[in-house]
Amino acid sequence: MIARLRERAHPLITELSARGLPPRVHLLLGLLLPIYVLCVNMWRVHRFTIDDAYISFRYARNLANGLGLVYNPGEPIEGYTNFGWTILLALGTKLGVDPHWTAKVLGALAAIGTLFVVHRLSHRLFALRTMPCVATWLLASSSTFSGYAMFGLETTLFCFLVVLGTLLLFEEQTRGRGFVGSAVVFALAGLTRPEAPMFLGIPMLLLGRKFLSRQNVMRGLVFVLPLALHLAWRRAYYGSWVPSTLPAKTGDLVQQWKGGKAYVLGWLEHAGPVVFLSLYGLGIGVARKSREVLSIAAVFVAVTVYVLLVGGDWMSYYRFIAPAEPYCFVLVCLAARRLVESRDRAALVALLLFAVFVGVQRKDHLEEAQKKWLKEEKRFWDVSAGQTADWLVRAKPGRVAIGDIGYVGWKTDYPILDLLGLVDPVIAKLPGGYTRKLGKGFRERFFDVAPEYALLILSGQSCDRAAMEGSRLLFDDKRFARRYELAHNIQVSSDAGWCLFKRRDF
Repeated sequence: MIARLRERAHPLITELSARGLPPRVHLLLGLLLPIYVLCVNMWRVHRFTIDDAYISFRYARNLANGLGLVYNPGEPIEGYTNFGWTILLALGTKLGVDPHWTAKVLGALAAIGTLFVVHRLSHRLFALRTMPCVATWLLASSSTFSGYAMFGLETTLFCFLVVLGTLLLFEEQTRGRGFVGSAVVFALAGLTRPEAPMFLGIPMLLLGRKFLSRQNVMRGLVFVLPLALHLAWRRAYYGSWVPSTLPAKTGDLVQQWKGGKAYVLGWLEHAGPVVFLSLYGLGIGVARKSREVLSIAAVFVAVTVYVLLVGGDWMSYYRFIAPAEPYCFVLVCLAARRLVESRDRAALVALLLFAVFVGVQRKDHLEEAQKKWLKEEKRFWDVSAGQTADWLVRAKPGRVAIGDIGYVGWKTDYPILDLLGLVDPVIAKLPGGYTRKLGKGFRERFFDVAPEYALLILSGQSCDRAAMEGSRLLFDDKRFARRYELAHNIQVSSDAGWCLFKRRDF
């Protein structure tokens, strides 16, 4: 019977290999079903908003209310790195839309749009025939990509813009003439995140045409002009050429390298062995001398190096690598489909077994990430920042010194002294890396400002021992005991609390 089934199936398989799947089947299996999976994964975590998103929410609200693009009214400092995203949130706020909804809807639409572009880009690099696009499936099952579409940040909007810009750039290079729409898209990406220039510059260098060709010069001018105008506005408005987040998050290369190395290795472990199939995709590009494939690989490597240098960030599940995932997964898709088209039985069996293993592994990692966000992180922030903000709202308004400024600052709308320096011009420029701007001047800044409230993270049920170095520096200072008294203790774990102190004369 098996032999008879094999005889009947052989002509069908041969015909399918020769003609490929119909376009509608490719659309269903390679795009529409992954979009459905992506939507399911986004919906599962849509109730969680990351604390940093509230920083942009507060900037947007102040702008919409006529107070300017500031965190504390009357204190111009650029404590965000997503100008375009913040402007979109401000427009939504002005129209009466809660920024939570604006951010999550825009994030979801951008994520879906990215899948459309990745599907088209995969087809451009290697025509879709026997096997549907798998890059879209990998993105849809990525906890990084699906999660950060919902957390209130600009991550997937930036992903969409740079991937769309890359596709348009490839198409423009093929035509050799016409309007450089890719430059407009990359300019929008540059207003959304500061890393955009490398996503444009690397392909421009590698695509093989004369770098200073008329088309490239026009592309460069269209890209640079809005960014130059924004730079001039930043200098005039904030008095600085760079956002405050740059000095606040840098300053210790050793710490950044160690953090970046752990960050990248953690992502490789989480993403799984499927990532290494991209090396075969790169090999195909080298063998074919495909400058487009080489450009995609070079962008992926450049983002990885950038993350190594800046040290990643504190958020779980590798937000900084999200813009590189579409490039990596396009290479994986190229490799997998090339193996299928080879019709080598050993390769097909190996690929099938590998796909089963990867599918199980990605499902487990995705569920693990979703559980961590909803069961651990959301619960932690609801207790810590949520209860802190609730207590402050009921108390007399005053300036609050705090490190995690997101939700507390958004909910209370009180003036904030940012102990991590993102929106403080003095602490941002102190020596040390991010979260460790604790050198000479840290305590002096605190006591000079003399905030009415101070949130310190301390150990013990009675808030009597410092749990973090920044809290220790303030708590152990004799001036602190003389001027501040414990007002409220929020136990976030068995041995740590968010301890609110109030100035004694307030």
